[in-house]
Amino acid sequence: MSSRAEVIGKIFKLTPTELRVLLAIVEMGGVPEVATALGVADTTVRTHVGHLFQKTGATRQADLVKLVAGYATPMTP
Repeated sequence: MSSRAEVIGKIFKLTPTELRVLLAIVEMGGVPEVATALGVADTTVRTHVGHLFQKTGATRQADLVKLVAGYATPMTP
């Protein structure tokens, strides 16, 4: 796990599974793709996304992607 992911997990008090779902949403996009990749039901992913919304204050999956992007390390020339 990257240090960026660890920081996000600590700041928002995410469980390891919530963090895994968050990062998968960022990488893959939608709930069905994440569910398939993690080998769980869509409803399970939706439950974790709901927890992510509560903990981060986000209201859409796109907001979660922006949140994670905000913790990206700026590229240096």
